[in-house]
Amino acid sequence: MSIKQKISNLVSPLYNKVWHGPKGKIRERVKKACDEMPHSQRLTVVTVLLSAFVLIAFFVFGHACYKMGAGHARQTIEVEHIQQLELPTKTYDHETAP
Repeated sequence: MSIKQKISNLVSPLYNKVWHGPKGKIRERVKKACDEMPHSQRLTVVTVLLSAFVLIAFFVFGHACYKMGAGHARQTIEVEHIQQLELPTKTYDHETAP
């Protein structure tokens, strides 16, 4: 058995318990609540949630545009010039050279 399979065997039950289990329970509760609602009420809930999402998205986008226009998003960039590297010099001794 490879290390990857051993890790998968150890992590898989934990992942299922933490993610899949609660996610499935929440999905069942939401589905049950939606099934019990009349169609017009369900449509109203979806419309309200979609409207809230759109308003929040416009607010976030507008705030970002305002900050860019006001110059808050601007950062000064300092240019640092590249310094020449000191390379080691090879010194040959005439007596030891081949």
